[in-house]
Amino acid sequence: MAAVSLTTSVWAQTAKTTTTTTTTTTDATPSDDEVQTLSPFQVTSEKDTGYLRTNSVTATRINMPIQNIPISVSVMAKDFIDDNNIRSITDIFRYSSSGSGDNRFTMARPANSATPQGGFTLRGFGVNSILRNGVARYNAYNINNIDRVEVVKGPASVFFGSGYPGGVINYITKQPVFGKIPTTITHQVGENNVNRVVLDHNAQLSRKAAMRVVASWENSSGERNFEFKKENSLTANVTLVPFDSGKLTITAEIETIDSKVNANQNDWYFPEGWFKAYAAPSQALINAAGLAANADPVAAYRARIFSNGAGTWAQDTRNATGDQTLPTYTRVLKGAYYQDASGNYIHDTGFNSTNRGSYSNNHNDTGTVTVALSPASFVDARYVLTNENGRFDNVEGFTLPNADARTFNTQYGLNTAGYWLRRQNHQVDAILKYDKFGIKNRLLVGGVFIKNRQQYNAVAGAPFNRFYSMIPGASNPEGNLNNTLVPAAMVPSAGDVPSAQVIRDRFGKIKTVTQVFTNWDPGAEVQPDNHRVVEIDRTAVDGYDTEDQAGYLNYQGSLLNDRLTLLAGVRREMHRDSGQYLTGNFPWFANPPYAFTDQTTYPQGLYNYSASYAGDTNNFQRQAGTSWMGGASFQVAKDVNVFASYSKVFRLNSGTKGSASQLDIPLWYNAAKAWAQNTANSAYNASGAFNYRGQSITSYDQFHDALAALGAFDVIKPETGYNAEVGVKTTLWDNKLVGTASIFHAERKDQKYDDGTAQANEPLNAAYSGGGNVAIFGPAGNPYSGARLLRWRTTATRNRIEGADFDVTWTPIRNFQAVVNGAWMWTAEVADSLTAKPGTAAYTAYTPAQKVSANILYGSRIANVPEYRLNAFANYTFTDGPVAGLTVGGAMRYSSKTVVSQSVDWNPLNGGFQSGDFTTFDVSVGYQWELFGYKIGSRLAVYNVTDEKYVEGPTYVLSPARSWLLTNTLKF
Repeated sequence: MAAVSLTTSVWAQTAKTTTTTTTTTTDATPSDDEVQTLSPFQVTSEKDTGYLRTNSVTATRINMPIQNIPISVSVMAKDFIDDNNIRSITDIFRYSSSGSGDNRFTMARPANSATPQGGFTLRGFGVNSILRNGVARYNAYNINNIDRVEVVKGPASVFFGSGYPGGVINYITKQPVFGKIPTTITHQVGENNVNRVVLDHNAQLSRKAAMRVVASWENSSGERNFEFKKENSLTANVTLVPFDSGKLTITAEIETIDSKVNANQNDWYFPEGWFKAYAAPSQALINAAGLAANADPVAAYRARIFSNGAGTWAQDTRNATGDQTLPTYTRVLKGAYYQDASGNYIHDTGFNSTNRGSYSNNHNDTGTVTVALSPASFVDARYVLTNENGRFDNVEGFTLPNADARTFNTQYGLNTAGYWLRRQNHQVDAILKYDKFGIKNRLLVGGVFIKNRQQYNAVAGAPFNRFYSMIPGASNPEGNLNNTLVPAAMVPSAGDVPSAQVIRDRFGKIKTVTQVFTNWDPGAEVQPDNHRVVEIDRTAVDGYDTEDQAGYLNYQGSLLNDRLTLLAGVRREMHRDSGQYLTGNFPWFANPPYAFTDQTTYPQGLYNYSASYAGDTNNFQRQAGTSWMGGASFQVAKDVNVFASYSKVFRLNSGTKGSASQLDIPLWYNAAKAWAQNTANSAYNASGAFNYRGQSITSYDQFHDALAALGAFDVIKPETGYNAEVGVKTTLWDNKLVGTASIFHAERKDQKYDDGTAQANEPLNAAYSGGGNVAIFGPAGNPYSGARLLRWRTTATRNRIEGADFDVTWTPIRNFQAVVNGAWMWTAEVADSLTAKPGTAAYTAYTPAQKVSANILYGSRIANVPEYRLNAFANYTFTDGPVAGLTVGGAMRYSSKTVVSQSVDWNPLNGGFQSGDFTTFDVSVGYQWELFGYKIGSRLAVYNVTDEKYVEGPTYVLSPARSWLLTNTLKF
């Protein structure tokens, strides 16, 4: 997506220098009596113009020239964001040199301690550190009020807490400016009914007070049926400078945002062979499925693969052909294929696989107070209090085809969820400055305390979360099958749903209320709305209360006449869990987190909780870890620095290796003992002894010790990672060529995974390869028979990324500017895993299918890590002649192929579909003009000019098609 609008114009011909204090102040006119309010915690530079930003606060927590920071940092200025229509986090990764986006991010649930939000990557690793003014953001990322986005490539745990080795994204919001800057009202209209308005108003109230308000409204559609985005946001802040000295600054900010969206989450990746196999199952497939002896093998096989059965069909095909390398999915096409009303197969490119009733609704209220103090020349201090209240509600559901090539199931993955967050963040920083022996020393000492309450309603399972009482057919005997689908007490009256109000298929047969959704025929029927049969809220609301504390010490030294910059830091971080905060049925049954200790007052059945889970030590863990980094930057020539750094990160894992509550162990033991004493047991013995892994268990203590010896109760150690890089930075020719290029090596190890082999070798589990757990617990119906009791986890993994990336901003003349960035990541591999490596003795013992999985794991690139990335953006503004004020721009983005999944279904080693592999172009033209004395800037941009069909990220969702956008900005 692309480009225009430089800082020069027909009514602003003189090149301006911008001073940035966490906000771009282009066209700012300082007041004669303005109080100086610069702070080392704010981004300040007199060299910023257009796309160029020369300082960063994210990389070190202190305002510092990017040229001297021994870390790779790139900054997306507000001009760049606007010119390229960057509207989401995915867009930010699209335009980052070593980033890769995620086309399914739009409706993703918020992140938790184990899972980042979205599948995007930076330098090959996931990103869980998405910050707003240096504070972790929960949901509802607002692009409209930001001044810049700073991207730190490589670990930043020492500055912002535990995270992945890939990097950090920090949104820096617009702040009040002491000076006159124009008020702007921006209106955008575009393809697919885009309709968006943004107001940005700054006012200096006095020489000691200024305020800023940014408000936005959007009501847009999408390129697919039923897509929409409705969003409102308001950010208001005020800055006070009480004293003439300017040594105390107080800033208060409130932000509220509400965003509701429906976005396509799938495209047509379904194999043609699946539909053909349903129409005419081959004998080979029937035999491979073990259905040859069935009374009607054809009908049995059709039932086997009918609903979401492409994966099942693919595995049958592999077994039938003896080729375990065959991928299931080899292509992704836009929209969907189905039969129209006349029975003809059509390609519907506007098809939205996200059900029309599905949506994600983000609401976030954030309040921030910042107090910055400079009591003496050698010390600066800052305190920041952030209160965040976030809520995320969604209705999830995909519309996927059935194997009959005619009907679709609109309730695949149908769920509802609600997430709530209340977070309070206290942050204190102090900078101590001391110059001695020609060395400028700065020491940052700080700490963070975070109080966090997160709650969510995990949806009740079907059919308890689906209510069909108002669906056509609910009051009809055929539609409701004599009240078996809608209970008699819930059957609507004739005034609500008349008996004759039914849905018939294209052959005239009445559909049941469930078939309206699970057998929808798009060629002959109206698409059903899942929102009609589900609810967001439910009785049980789970929750957790956590605390995080961190202390850090960062040193920055400049010597040799500022040619050498040293940077080092260490951070100690502690995390505390304080139990399960589950509300059984509010307001009547709201059990406290200690309910499991007083089951007389709070019976489990009555308060709807599990004492063994609520009292599990996992919910009361205390964990800690340390991150550190060191680096140096040296000026080898005027405006040319070389740098090197090494960063070590950690990230907390959670739980124990066996994922078992010790409160459950007595229950397991008693159940096993009871079966041993059951005369129906062929291994009956009156004492109740039973065999576990070769031991005759005769007491609870012996059973507990056996599990402990296996490590079942061991806390999973934190994962770690590191990044080592060397590079060069330039600010040549008075910042006309500003850039960074680096070579890096990064690893992430000890990531928590399920240990499938250990789980299959666990005699207490139903999936035990030795015949399930019936030998210990008896047949179905007995306690724990058929259950998985020990979910073994492992951390025996290590992923490695090696590569080089660069970012360059070129401004040869004041009315031309270009940005070019890219990366070559030549290594993206799984270095170690529990899976045996090809060539080892363990690998030789694998089944053919297991060997294929191992070959893919070690022989293909890690998912969503393109080998090559290249982006280029440029614009030029005419300053003379009849076209003075006209701006033209263009952009290009390229990505090599990207692995969607390291699984046999998407086998990248044998023709499985891979995303990426695209080159897109954007063009734009803009003009500055006046109407009745008002200054107006207009820009028309066309994105993806060639209408390239491509996919980004570990998904099977096509990226946006060619589109246009008209932007008009009124300044006054």
